[in-house]
Amino acid sequence: MRNTLLLRADSVATETWRWLRLGPEGTPLGSIHAGSLQNAAEEAAGLRVVVLVAGTDCLLTEVMIPGKNRQKLLRAVPYMLEEQLSDEVENLHFALGESSADNRWPVVVISRRFFESLLERLAGAGLDVQAVIPEILAIPYNEGETSVLVSQDIASVRTGAASGFAVDSDNLGMLLAAQAHSEDQPAPLVHMYVNQDSQTPDTTGYGGQVHVETFAADPLGIFAQGLGTKQINLLQGSFSRSGEWRRVLKPWRATAMLLLAAVLVSFFATGFDTYRLGKESEKLQADIEATFRKAMPGTRRLVNPRVQMQQALDRLQGGQGGSSFLVLLGKTGEVLKDVQGIEIGGITFRAGRLDLDIKVADLQVLDTIKQSLAGKGELEVEIQSATTGKDQRVQSRLRIQGAES
Repeated sequence: MRNTLLLRADSVATETWRWLRLGPEGTPLGSIHAGSLQNAAEEAAGLRVVVLVAGTDCLLTEVMIPGKNRQKLLRAVPYMLEEQLSDEVENLHFALGESSADNRWPVVVISRRFFESLLERLAGAGLDVQAVIPEILAIPYNEGETSVLVSQDIASVRTGAASGFAVDSDNLGMLLAAQAHSEDQPAPLVHMYVNQDSQTPDTTGYGGQVHVETFAADPLGIFAQGLGTKQINLLQGSFSRSGEWRRVLKPWRATAMLLLAAVLVSFFATGFDTYRLGKESEKLQADIEATFRKAMPGTRRLVNPRVQMQQALDRLQGGQGGSSFLVLLGKTGEVLKDVQGIEIGGITFRAGRLDLDIKVADLQVLDTIKQSLAGKGELEVEIQSATTGKDQRVQSRLRIQGAES
């Protein structure tokens, strides 16, 4: 597990937060810091951010319900707890823990409006939160015992791996005494962590043993000790990481649909163009074959009209081969196609020589064309004429022929 930034709202100053960096094994790295959420975000880069929610802001309970599909259970649980809650289930958010063997599911209930506001503040400060956990479930706990943390006259009580409650410290002793336990077994040991600035609650009415341990400063250091035990992450359902993306993308749904429609239209248009061009290519090929057969009616077998026409032209030119019109034109065209601003005025082919009338920007361009044509040693190029017109462009005639082997 990577390093963690454990974050908790200050119990006194409403706009102040406290945070503590933890190593991969959950051991504190440095001391507890205090400041704004923006200050915390500056130290959160690359860390797993875990936020603790006060026990007074959420309810820990459980339901007995069969099933393994968490999404279906999350939809059913609110209505199973409806009679136990003072608010409408639509105004509340529910998160499930891990079930026990007898199909008992621990549940955390929190005000939806409060939770949305909390997440908006965290996101607004630039914090990417991976987990939001009830701080009651971060109190160090041993099975069969009860753990209590007292700070600012509030007692957070953890009665099980995923159960507990928060109460005024003045009423702690009464509620501990009311906890049900078997008559043939002693009352569970209570391990009580008390802030040195808080008064130790009166637990004389409790029949079990109470071990008190005082601590200084913020209780964040105590919560860090119990963070490694089984937790319930409130980022579930519509507040899960995937649900968060759905909320972000929801305003863009219409735009995405329009974009999809545009892509589909473009796809079908491209398909239609491909079909049309295919038909035109077939027609052009048929025209080429018809022209070839008209020009060379004696040909019985048609394989490649262009090559066969070239061979026939070579024969008509008396076997000049490399100095044929098409060969010279092809090699010349390979060079001229890359020249910007060139104008071709005329082409004459006679006695194995190609005379080319061109107009270019200046003499330097003309010389570059000559060098490019003659560069491979396959062509001989001669500048027959070169004059500069009124538009300052150079008009020239090039004579091109095959190089002697």
